[in-house]
Amino acid sequence: MSGAGSEHEDAAWEQCRVVNLAGGVNFRDLGGYKTGDGRSVRWQRLYRSGSMGGLTEPDHEILADLNIAGVHDLRTQHEREREPNRWAASAGIPYWSRDYESNFGVLREMLAAEIPDPKAAREVMMNGYRQLPFEHAPSYRALAERLRDGELPMVFNCSAGKDRAGTAAALILSVLGVPRETVVQDYRLTDKVLGDRVSSMERLAGPLGNFSREVWSVVMTTDDRYIQNAFDAIEERHGSIEGYFNNELQIDAAGIETIRNRLLE
Repeated sequence: MSGAGSEHEDAAWEQCRVVNLAGGVNFRDLGGYKTGDGRSVRWQRLYRSGSMGGLTEPDHEILADLNIAGVHDLRTQHEREREPNRWAASAGIPYWSRDYESNFGVLREMLAAEIPDPKAAREVMMNGYRQLPFEHAPSYRALAERLRDGELPMVFNCSAGKDRAGTAAALILSVLGVPRETVVQDYRLTDKVLGDRVSSMERLAGPLGNFSREVWSVVMTTDDRYIQNAFDAIEERHGSIEGYFNNELQIDAAGIETIRNRLLE
């Protein structure tokens, strides 16, 4: 991911992008990644996160130092009502959200589907990731427009920061020219950041009910095949990530170049 020469160096690189917030979930900087043409994603310009509803007052002070100019919340109205982003409101940060219903993006609905076993859960996730780039295109379009228009630094989030936000991060890094292997490594990093914080993740998802730990693990951890399915679906429908941005998100070549100029150095 970083071009570091040892596992220790890679771990240090990964840790440096995590913003340590007492009430935060999977809040990390997308800076530092190298692109295929030798540029790098700027640090402290774009952040990905899970729910920001548990942020503490000291967390608010840390975020104030980041000079964040916009929050892009990918959660449903129900999720936002359950864990509102009080920081954005109190700090006067421009805040975007939309009301929608989803068959995949909302973990609560996945759990309600009574997934019987890990194999079935994996199929739900594999199929769901094929839908994500299109099901959430209105949200991703609005995010891309905000980046194009210079509303930076920006943080975008969902509940765990894995599926909806993870796909958003993969789309943005890809259109910036970050190699696919690195994009997938960033996606995987969620597992390391969340680690054994099962209690926090259960709080975000609601009660587990009758679901086994094995099913829970399939749903709540990353799998390279998940994000690859999203890319496969994009390429089948639009040919390339640039085609997806142009046709699905209505961000043309000039808009893509503007996003690159704003986020790369």
